[in-house]
Amino acid sequence: MRRLLGGLHGAALLLAAACPVAQAAAPALRCSVLPAQPLLGHPVRWRIRARDLPDLPMLQPARLGPDWLLQRQSGERSTGARGGSEQSLDLTLYPLRAGELRLPAWRAGGRLCAARGLRVADAAPGQPAQFIEARVEGGRPVVGQAVRVDLDVGSGGALAWQPVRASSDQGLLQAMRSVSTRVEAHGTRIAVQRQSWRFTPLRAGVATLRFGLLRATPFGRLRVYAVAPLQVRVGALPAYWPADAAVGRARLRALPAPRRLEVGQTGVLRARLAGVQQGRDGLLRTLGRSRPAGGALRLYPPRLSLDSASVHRLHPIWNIEWPFRVRAAGRIVYPTLRVPYYDPLRGAPELAVAAWGVAQAGDPRARHLLEACGLVAALLLALSALRRLVLELRGLRCRARWRRIGERGDAGMLLRLWRDAAARGDPQARTLRAWVASRRCGGRVAATPQLQALVAACERRRYARAARGDRG
Repeated sequence: MRRLLGGLHGAALLLAAACPVAQAAAPALRCSVLPAQPLLGHPVRWRIRARDLPDLPMLQPARLGPDWLLQRQSGERSTGARGGSEQSLDLTLYPLRAGELRLPAWRAGGRLCAARGLRVADAAPGQPAQFIEARVEGGRPVVGQAVRVDLDVGSGGALAWQPVRASSDQGLLQAMRSVSTRVEAHGTRIAVQRQSWRFTPLRAGVATLRFGLLRATPFGRLRVYAVAPLQVRVGALPAYWPADAAVGRARLRALPAPRRLEVGQTGVLRARLAGVQQGRDGLLRTLGRSRPAGGALRLYPPRLSLDSASVHRLHPIWNIEWPFRVRAAGRIVYPTLRVPYYDPLRGAPELAVAAWGVAQAGDPRARHLLEACGLVAALLLALSALRRLVLELRGLRCRARWRRIGERGDAGMLLRLWRDAAARGDPQARTLRAWVASRRCGGRVAATPQLQALVAACERRRYARAARGDRG
């Protein structure tokens, strides 16, 4: 008996030691969610652990549906010393709406984590919900009328929201400037970050504006919120209104133009158009109908450019430049700009008018002829003065030469010049005195008292020799 009891006790011990091993080797699948009470915009960690099961597949975002954002997922696998395997799959999810949400069931190797329901709160107890509001400014637009779409998001604390993309299949969206401001919410004024778009509907009916996800990273932790689509009712334009004509409330202003012109002169007429939504081609066709009467002014094709400072405004400003050339003298009537537009507030067509007024054009050809004659006369006077100056300089040099001959008493030079003149047949060179008396320098007599004394001395010497010769 004692031997039998000992055998039974040993078998019991062996069985007890074998049971944990059998339990540890059994395949298992466990799923957990943290936190147990998730908050809208905050991350939810969904962890799946598997033991001795086939590889866990990555989760496809489509299985979560539109209520969840799959931000990140990562998996790990390890093998134990006895050959068993451990797997884990960590998923970071963000709920995109508050209320009752469900996580899908998860199957692996015949094991199942049942679908799980979660109640997502708007905010922590005692805290206000994240303020998010999208709206259209300006009431119900019509086709082609630009309206402003604002998205206000509470920005208290360390929240700095990343830019959001907006899109619509029923119109054009253009991002405008983002600003920080304060609005009334929850019975108090709160700080918000406002992002705006210019929305131009292209079709009548209900237009849907869709927004991307809101993202911010306060203190290094990502927060994500969804923005509900915004629906805008768009009215139709009257059937008679052209599709490319202006819509809005036009403000047309002509900039000052020159009042005095000349035939052949070129210039540019400038104007600014604001307050309406109209394309380049449509505005060019409108300007083409604003032609001046008469042919005194030739207009070239106008040029259009958007004012760079107004690109992010609700209504960009068109800069209009209209080159011209004056073809005839007289009274010039500049063209009058007329821009028809449809006023949605009145529900009727209107006309914006701007005029540059009139100018007086003169013919510059007669003036140019007088100017040319005056220039020729001035040139002739200058040439005459130059000639007189040259003659005066020559006279000064001439008189200086004769003065040097007289002052030096250079009889040899004087006689040599006289003989050269006589050899050339100068009729005044019959006698030395007659020839010297006939010399002129710049219209003045060249003979000086010293020169005349030299002539007399030369004559005395010449005639004295002649007399001695006659006596001999």
